[in-house]
Amino acid sequence: MADSAGRSRLSSSLLAILQVTACLSFAFVATMLPGAASPAMAQVKAPAKSKLKPTAKAPPPVDPSDTMADQLNAKWQKENGVAADLPRTEEARHRAVSFQPSSSPDWGERLVSHARKYLGTPYRYGGISPTTGFDCSGFVYYLYGAVFQQRIPRMPIDMAREGIAVARSDLKSGDLVLFGRGTSFTHVGIYVGNDSFIHATHKGSPVQITHLDSDYYRQRYVTAVRLAPP
Repeated sequence: MADSAGRSRLSSSLLAILQVTACLSFAFVATMLPGAASPAMAQVKAPAKSKLKPTAKAPPPVDPSDTMADQLNAKWQKENGVAADLPRTEEARHRAVSFQPSSSPDWGERLVSHARKYLGTPYRYGGISPTTGFDCSGFVYYLYGAVFQQRIPRMPIDMAREGIAVARSDLKSGDLVLFGRGTSFTHVGIYVGNDSFIHATHKGSPVQITHLDSDYYRQRYVTAVRLAPP
């Protein structure tokens, strides 16, 4: 009886081992088949397309002909200590170029054409170069150096003082449009025609063209000036 019971238990154990071995072999073969995936892999879900972050748009390439603008930018940074949108010193004011109406009728078109090259350039407070980004007056400042090899005031209020006032009905390509409250200017752009202007907008938004009658700017338009190169 004991031997019979022992043989029975041994047979049961061997049968259990064979069943486990068969199951493991079957699972291994299943994972080797085309299209098969392990249970762990099956639980991993691909991210939804809507959650994938879009690839960041690269800024426009820097124009290699803008060497003069880079020199003027470096000089301004050295004189002011930092490349920030800070008030100019009186000494720096006196060194700024004073402009008179130009004998070249297409200067405004040249300025606008060059400005369009930098559509999409990121905004950067205090920025005066396409390699790091522009703020509004830094964009204008840079372009005058790049196009006319001339240095103009860095701040909007000084640009307005140097230029000749222009009525909105008389705006021409290249004129500077200024925004703010009263005589306090907080933003500046370059008129491109068709009641629109190009400008370095604000943090999180790149250089773009905006209509003068857009809600925000229509309410803050103050004046325009013509800062023509000599």
